[in-house]
Amino acid sequence: MATAQTALDIPGQAPAPEKWGVVVDEAKLYSIGGSPSEWWTVSAAHFKRSGRLRHLSTLIIGGYVELGPFDQEDADFARDHLVANGVRPELATVRQWTEKPHLLGCRKAKPCRSCTAGSAS
Repeated sequence: MATAQTALDIPGQAPAPEKWGVVVDEAKLYSIGGSPSEWWTVSAAHFKRSGRLRHLSTLIIGGYVELGPFDQEDADFARDHLVANGVRPELATVRQWTEKPHLLGCRKAKPCRSCTAGSAS
């Protein structure tokens, strides 16, 4: 005797949407000086208070920071806003956000061997 089996449509968890960040080279921005660096100093404080700024590396005159996470449209807008306020386009780069930040120069979306080797978990 055969029994009928009913399949239930159980929705799986949707994949998390991709997040993006904007990497800002503060050291070069501050070394150039002028009104863009003054504007950035005030804006960076706002991003820091909102929890949208993380330091990737720190130097005496700045470093590299990442703004985010944003969806891609908002990350592009944030970069364009920086450029509209005088930040040179090459000093603000949109890249895919990862929970654990990559080392400078790494453009991979997922944690890579170079970035995770030797780091404490």
